[in-house]
Amino acid sequence: MAKQWFKKSMAIKDAPGDFASRRPSVSGVLGLVGLVVLVVVVIALWGDDAPDNEPASAEPVASTAPDADASETTTNDKPDDAAEPAPAQANARDDTQDDVKAGEDKTAADETSDYGLHLEGALGLAISPDMAAALTRAAAKPEPESKPEPKPEPVSTPAATPPGPEVAQWCNALSERVGSVEREHCMDGSFVDTGHRSVNDRPMIIREIRATDQPAAGRVLLLGAVHGDEPSSIGTAFSWMQLMAEQGTSVNWHVVPTFNPDGVLETPATRVNANGVDLNRNLPTNGWARKSRDYWRRVGFEKRRFPGKAPASEPENKWLVKEIREYQPDVIVTLHAPYGVLDYDGDFPAPRKLGDLRLHRLGVYPGSLGNFGSRMQGIPVITVELDDARQPPSQSDTQRMWADLTNWLDRYMRSVRQARSDTASDAG
Repeated sequence: MAKQWFKKSMAIKDAPGDFASRRPSVSGVLGLVGLVVLVVVVIALWGDDAPDNEPASAEPVASTAPDADASETTTNDKPDDAAEPAPAQANARDDTQDDVKAGEDKTAADETSDYGLHLEGALGLAISPDMAAALTRAAAKPEPESKPEPKPEPVSTPAATPPGPEVAQWCNALSERVGSVEREHCMDGSFVDTGHRSVNDRPMIIREIRATDQPAAGRVLLLGAVHGDEPSSIGTAFSWMQLMAEQGTSVNWHVVPTFNPDGVLETPATRVNANGVDLNRNLPTNGWARKSRDYWRRVGFEKRRFPGKAPASEPENKWLVKEIREYQPDVIVTLHAPYGVLDYDGDFPAPRKLGDLRLHRLGVYPGSLGNFGSRMQGIPVITVELDDARQPPSQSDTQRMWADLTNWLDRYMRSVRQARSDTASDAG
């Protein structure tokens, strides 16, 4: 930039007269030499203080080589599997760089020559090319040597934690039995073994899903396959978990896809657990000893609805009671089939529909989850009765059910927060 200014300022016309032909005295020569040195110093100082927004020269720059910084960025952004340039392309690039280097050398020589002519015309001195080149280098603002930044070390994404042997065995067996469950999704490391076991020593598997934004609006417990011969409930639970991942969720979830693993994996699958007990009639509700016997007698002592010999006698229900008391869910959602209705137990206004399923209260039974959750624990229980025990709902039906459920959960959680706030205000 300083060289361009020098050309403009020093390219002046000679004064009239034969100034260049006069023979200077010794003092005059020394004076002129001092003047040259002074000019060089002024130019150097001016070059250092030149503003950064000095307009660029209109002369074209004969350079097609890639910028060093741009080249580094491109290298860093290049995918790992990007192909290296072919040998012919590499040779062409080297030839281009040689041409550019030659052009730059020629440009520097031309500038040196012009510099000498300007000095000769302005000062009336015969300036040799070597001296002119030295003065040119002194006047020019040196460009700082750019060193390419080191490439950052590639960041390796940690692999998903492989499931434990119990979870892996459960996923393998579940994907073979239930067609809507993909083994890869089950094995992604998100399920954990609770440490509790069914009658036949199968693990009670759970998955915790955190709310997209914290703090969470509340907690929900989701149960599938309370009855082992209703596999559509398992597929629906997996579909909802996928929607949670895709769309996010405002609440924390504990999801148990196979609450009755013995019934699911039995051949053929059974409604009851390995002890022949209907787990949805075995929970410890008020007056269970008498009411459960009266109920079983009314259904003709049907084996599919045997309530067991004692409340919460089954290991699966022992774990469920513990889970509800420790997790303290705000809502419990349980998936069943095949009545094709929406059941609800609780004091808060019920959801009117989930997709095509309309509200139809079925009432509570001795030992049922609706009875234990809503009447014993004060937790609303939504019972989704799918219309097919084998095939889960279609993708569009599943999405509409999920949208209706999340909308109701948002309304309910807002009411809970408001009630707690009012209670705190009254107490204060």
